[in-house]
Amino acid sequence: MSYFEGDVKNVAVIGAGAMGSGIAASLVLNGFKVIMIDIKPEFVDKGLSNIKRILDSRVKKEVITSDQANEYLKSVKTQVDYDNLAEIDFVIEAALEKIDVKTTIFCELDKILKKSAVIASNTSALSISELASHTNRSDRVIGMHFFNPAHVMKLVEVIPGLKTSQKTIETTQKLAKSLGKVGVVVNECPGFLVNRLLFPYMNEALYALELNLASIVQIDEMAVQFGLPMGPFTLMDMTGLDVCLDVNDFLYNEYGERFKTNKLLKLMVENGLLGQKSKAGFFVHDPSLAYGANKEINPKVLELLSGLRKTEQIKDEFSFNQVILPMFNEAIYAYQEKVVELADIDVAMSYGCGLKRGILSLSNEHGLKWCLAQIEKYHALYGERFRPSWFLKKIVRSGIYNIMEMTDNSQKDGLSLAKLT
Repeated sequence: MSYFEGDVKNVAVIGAGAMGSGIAASLVLNGFKVIMIDIKPEFVDKGLSNIKRILDSRVKKEVITSDQANEYLKSVKTQVDYDNLAEIDFVIEAALEKIDVKTTIFCELDKILKKSAVIASNTSALSISELASHTNRSDRVIGMHFFNPAHVMKLVEVIPGLKTSQKTIETTQKLAKSLGKVGVVVNECPGFLVNRLLFPYMNEALYALELNLASIVQIDEMAVQFGLPMGPFTLMDMTGLDVCLDVNDFLYNEYGERFKTNKLLKLMVENGLLGQKSKAGFFVHDPSLAYGANKEINPKVLELLSGLRKTEQIKDEFSFNQVILPMFNEAIYAYQEKVVELADIDVAMSYGCGLKRGILSLSNEHGLKWCLAQIEKYHALYGERFRPSWFLKKIVRSGIYNIMEMTDNSQKDGLSLAKLT
């Protein structure tokens, strides 16, 4: 039985890869019957195997019984076409992250689905408004960005396009809630919220490494001490450096110099150092060991760095503030642009990337005046990567010490950071 109290009863997932099958698993575990679709039988079979693996893991942990796992698995129907979708209320597209692939899917679905059906995309960066323009139901197209692994991670970014209706937003939020997720509404912008904030941080870690201000291990350790579940280099290895390069280049093309891609990342991808998937990135990955167990630095990275580094290094004691403040600054930019509610920023970063403390807590600890002064210091040293938000300057000049003074978390409907503790 579904705990969903809206109109959604029948759901289809397009794409049976890691994300699609993870989303399907989350749906069946919460009482939905799902049609999972991909273009080849072997793809849907692999997706179904992944769902079975997820269910077996729950059985092993005694969260569900074997009989329940079998019933959940029976709730997934797989197919390689768009037949039998007439009664579908909600589609979640989780196909290849290419705009032409997704627009083709949206165009086909629009012809087949009933008029009231919602089409959501799990895209992590592509334009929802552009996808909607390929349908005759722009008011019922929305972004529903899950985080990997989708059956575990709590955050769902709910991204309205320019013409998305309020009813569609509310339906998507209710569906996310029924899956045990926290749905944060993020107005459409390149990278949405979490990736937009993460990539300046990861990019600056690369610049600090190139400038020889700290080592790979030192920066990773500082990140964990700050409250992140892993350091930026471990995260890039896990994500795939080719994926990181594609996303950062996309953000650079959209936002300009604040996101200028570090040369080391490009060199590593050109040399086939893609991280865990290629068995070597910043670290050497022994497939026989658990992920993270082998922390041997890849010597090839040090060779590439030696070709990039200048003889004269900046003489300054390294502070992790240099790496984390770009994330803070970009959070202020996002709020300045009305991309997200202020109180939702820390909630999204907590549920979406495991940050154990709010990024906005920097203003509580040090004061906004200090934050701006540090960003301006780095701006003078390194240029446009640290251009401070004009809104940050405005609130500092107004005498506000902590940015959270600008919102009353106690009035926020269920999504304040206080609710996490």
